[in-house]
Amino acid sequence: MKTFLKMLLATVTGTILSLILIVFFFLIVGIKDNVPIIKPKSVLKLELNGSIEERVPDNPFEKYSSSFSTGNTVGLNVLLENIAKAKGDKNIEGIYLDVSNIYAPLAMLEEVRNALEDFKGSGKFVYCYAETMSQSSYYLASAATKIYLNPQGMLELRGLSAQVLFYKGLLDKMDIDVQIVRHGTFKSAVEPFILNKMSEANRLQVETYLNSIWNRVVSNISKSRSIDARLINTICDSLSMLSNNALAIELGFVDSLIYKDQFENLVHTQLGLDSAAKINWVSLKEYRKVPIVEKKSKDKIAVIYAVGNIVDGKTESNQVGASTAEELAKSRKNENVKAVVFRINSGGGSALASEVIWREVALTQKVKPIVVSMGSTAASGGYYIACSADYIVAQPTTITGSIGVFGVFPNMQKILENKFGITVDRVNTNSSADVTSPFRPLSNYEIVKLQKMVDETYSTFMQRVADGRKLTTEFVDSIGQGRVWSGVDALNLGLVDTLGGLDVAIAKAAQLANLKKYSISEYPRMKDFWEEFMDAFLNTKISSRFPKSSLYKTYLYFQYIESVLEMKGIQAKIPYVIEIQ
Repeated sequence: MKTFLKMLLATVTGTILSLILIVFFFLIVGIKDNVPIIKPKSVLKLELNGSIEERVPDNPFEKYSSSFSTGNTVGLNVLLENIAKAKGDKNIEGIYLDVSNIYAPLAMLEEVRNALEDFKGSGKFVYCYAETMSQSSYYLASAATKIYLNPQGMLELRGLSAQVLFYKGLLDKMDIDVQIVRHGTFKSAVEPFILNKMSEANRLQVETYLNSIWNRVVSNISKSRSIDARLINTICDSLSMLSNNALAIELGFVDSLIYKDQFENLVHTQLGLDSAAKINWVSLKEYRKVPIVEKKSKDKIAVIYAVGNIVDGKTESNQVGASTAEELAKSRKNENVKAVVFRINSGGGSALASEVIWREVALTQKVKPIVVSMGSTAASGGYYIACSADYIVAQPTTITGSIGVFGVFPNMQKILENKFGITVDRVNTNSSADVTSPFRPLSNYEIVKLQKMVDETYSTFMQRVADGRKLTTEFVDSIGQGRVWSGVDALNLGLVDTLGGLDVAIAKAAQLANLKKYSISEYPRMKDFWEEFMDAFLNTKISSRFPKSSLYKTYLYFQYIESVLEMKGIQAKIPYVIEIQ
């Protein structure tokens, strides 16, 4: 037995020492990458066959082994920065856009499209080649100078669909009673728990914003490809493009059906290279190491990211809360920060946490310019924290509004008793000491008191919007009630000031602060590879166990269920999971 224990201890010790040596080797040898030299007539290759996130931590070990890979995920900030950098790089002749299946909200794709359109303004080419194209992939590809598709590939165009999962039947089978207190005709975040289908009010709002977003998509494709918008909708209605590549050529959706080697020969000719010369493809991972040549300035514009569910207390990297408020306070007090851009991509969450962040935005607005840049979603609590900024920029396809609040109080009494034979008894010092307990239903009196609290929270929310946007509370109430709007409709209603991306927001912040030269600093600090690795390893959440790109469609529902479990108190949260496909 002693011999066995000695051998076990020696094995464990050896394993630990080996891991330490491996890590030490990577830290010394692997992290310091040489800055690549970009040769003349190079082509920037953007492989976008995965998910696009607001920001993604740099992984210094990914090039050594696929075991270290975090999936085909790219940060939007890195993507936009390097497209802009390539525009002014005399050694970059053009961009090769490699797309098949992109997992990203339309608002993000809109920002990338705008960056590609700006890049083409320099006279350089953007060529897209794919073996197949999803609808999202084609929307991005339509901004390219030329689009090439594999002869046996498929181009998907079918329109948009918003789908909602309803859980009432499941809850009924499980004898779980969900008690709802809400304010807002359109505040349909609670509908999946109490209905089997959309209410008429909910269906109306979904149809409104979905058609607004689709009209933007069709308009952009029509403009870029010179195809009549009515024809695009006809193609979608008939699904004609799914099995007819010849039609894609005939109608101008793509420029040619060719194989990969033929595409490379075409690029070779475009670059004017000698027959023996090889094309110098530069990947995004390489090109991002090329420094941006710019004059440093002590004057900064702070870009503060608020991405994820808004929660009370300590927050994780994919949440918004106390750390967001702290970053706003730090930037407000930092004399070198002359303006703040608040980048919001959140469907809301805790009303209390939203109020805490709103306060920091309001305090910042009194001492320096603060401009909001809305990502794919800035709704409910996400709009709450935006409304007091000096200026709000949204994408046409941004999901925003949803000015309304609710509370969800599950009653588990029946499932415990009927399914498991468990009963709960209690002793209270006061009649409602156990109010909101999951083991009994709310009394009528308690519902009245909770409703009053919800109504007061809604009134506060309305007043914040009215004061921040210089609107009357009556008007805010008329467009509020939890109703969701697209960025285009929000502009018409006065909820946002202009349409555009992060670059537009930064330019506006510089203008408001009278800055000619400035540097950009992003907050909060991104966790490094090891921090992210350990967080994922120790995290018990389902959505943290897998790369988003590996289960994108179900990932949204994992996140939603987890966010429901995190709910505490009154919520200012967007309705359900919005999956537009």
